Amino acid sequence: MMIKRGFFGVMCVGALLGLSSVAGAEPITQNTDPNTVAPNNSVACGDPTGTTENSFYRAFDLYGLGIPASAIRSVQFGVQGVTGGPKQEILVKFYTLSSTMLLANLVPFGSAVPVTVPNQQTSLITVPLNPNLSFDTQDQIVVEINALDGQPTGTSFYIGSNAAGQSAPSYIRAEACAMYGLDEITDLAVAGFGDMHILMTLDVGFCGDGLAEAHAGETCDDGNTDSGDGCDSNCTITACGNGVVTDGEACDDGNTDSGDGCDLNCTPTACGNGVVTDGETCDDGNADSGDGCDVNCTPTACGNDVVAGGETCDDGNTANGDGCDANCTPTSCGNGIVTGGELCDDGNTVGGDGCDGNCLNPSCGNGFVGVGETCDDGNDTNGDGCDVNCTATACGNGVLTDGEVCEDGNTADGDGCDSNCTPSVCGNGIETAPEECDDGNTIDGDGCDSNCKLPDCGNAIVNEGEACDDGNKSDGDGCDSDCSVTACGNGIQTLGEECDDGNEVDGDGCDTTCKSTACGNGIVTDGEDCDDGNEVDGDGCDANCTATGCGNGVETDGEQCDDGNTTDGDGCDANCRVESNGEGGAGGAGGAGGAASGGENVEGGCDCSVAGESDTKTSLGLFGALFAALLVPFRRRRRAARA
Repeated sequence: MMIKRGFFGVMCVGALLGLSSVAGAEPITQNTDPNTVAPNNSVACGDPTGTTENSFYRAFDLYGLGIPASAIRSVQFGVQGVTGGPKQEILVKFYTLSSTMLLANLVPFGSAVPVTVPNQQTSLITVPLNPNLSFDTQDQIVVEINALDGQPTGTSFYIGSNAAGQSAPSYIRAEACAMYGLDEITDLAVAGFGDMHILMTLDVGFCGDGLAEAHAGETCDDGNTDSGDGCDSNCTITACGNGVVTDGEACDDGNTDSGDGCDLNCTPTACGNGVVTDGETCDDGNADSGDGCDVNCTPTACGNDVVAGGETCDDGNTANGDGCDANCTPTSCGNGIVTGGELCDDGNTVGGDGCDGNCLNPSCGNGFVGVGETCDDGNDTNGDGCDVNCTATACGNGVLTDGEVCEDGNTADGDGCDSNCTPSVCGNGIETAPEECDDGNTIDGDGCDSNCKLPDCGNAIVNEGEACDDGNKSDGDGCDSDCSVTACGNGIQTLGEECDDGNEVDGDGCDTTCKSTACGNGIVTDGEDCDDGNEVDGDGCDANCTATGCGNGVETDGEQCDDGNTTDGDGCDANCRVESNGEGGAGGAGGAGGAASGGENVEGGCDCSVAGESDTKTSLGLFGALFAALLVPFRRRRRAARA
């Protein structure tokens, strides 16, 4: 499909020229020249076989021209040409538009008017509307000239237009030319045809044009739209019930019925407007109560649902006990009317005057706190907050209730029944003399022990970490001051102990017998071969804690000497006998001295001699010579290696 230019004209759609609102019966148009169809100034969607379905639009702002309600008598539009044919079918359609010019925003009104257009050129066609198309809207009125598909009959239709000027846009839509964006209502100027101003004129009758049109509901038309001058703005005679509110009227719904929202005196239907309508028994024209006709339009009286005069309530009846009693006071104790569960009602809520403030006879348990009572819950049940003696349920009120073991009528502690109403004993949660604490139980180790003493060594309770607790902090009585059993190794030095380091390790300064680590304490420790607990030599373990024997450094019975070893030739031989080096010689140092002086060995002496100083030097000289003899070849070899 393509956009075809006709041989006879171009069409357009637009808004109204600014005409006066007192325009009489003059036609409404948007064209500067609404009568001349220009040739070769029109386009339509189609192909050589004919034009497809095309729609042409103009939008008229009649409300903006001061025509809020009236009727359209006829529509005139131009035809540049109809060819092929012999005729073209046209539909004239009407819409209202409240927003932008889009197909989806058009709201149809009235009926489409079919028109058959024979083949012709550059002509104007007038379509009368019978009956006239009435409207009452502030929205724009849109008129569509819908040319049906002419291709089946080979017909082409081009709407009439000219380029003389227009006051609002002309529009086109053709779904077959969607490729050109014409599937939506499009301004012809936007589509590229700015000089194609569609010719269209409306003949619109309206109230105020000076012509009373009965078919439009007009009973008068004085040539203006003023109200209250005898002919109102809706072209009806000024009167209550003509639908126009004028001076002295509060409303006007176009009739003289009452009770429909606006009564026959043109005041809103309501009590107090002076018109008795359904549901009213009187109407004195005001909204005052107590003047004989109350604000609800019923006669002033208790029970008419209006609180007036000395009434404090009025529920519309004279029944008692429903919230508002027959004397128009709220149902309650003290209003002078006995209702419901009341045994009396003396017109007040004062107690002690023969009828208590709850309208019951005075007594404990009647639910009213009277003289001498601190509470009264209306029953004789104990433990519910208020006991049978009308005192608040509590320990010390003299009434034994659930949870109490005793009740002596006071909250003093230590008098046999404590302030928590349990007997004065350890474990009742009340600390009394001579208790140090009382946590409400007799469990040990929880911060307060079962004898009500604070957990501590010496409180006679064995707690965690204690091996014993005899109730004191004395040591050596079987349970020491740290609550460990009196014994060596418990860290407490008691009678008979030299020390006590709290362990059973030997050799750490205090041995497992609680004696200081030392030879002779009976404990074999590092460096000792034995320890028999004494310092006696020759009893098997000598005073240096070595086993009694030759070579232990302690000379005991049967030994002539003991130099701490079993080496011969050192003055005391391996049998702990003194060695001799000759005549008159003696072992030990003296023997050694004799040998050193160069004396010869004698019978019974030592067959060896100890070298003197000169011998020592000689020996060293020989050793040095030998070392030198070995060193020289070694050094030579090293030199040879370096070479």
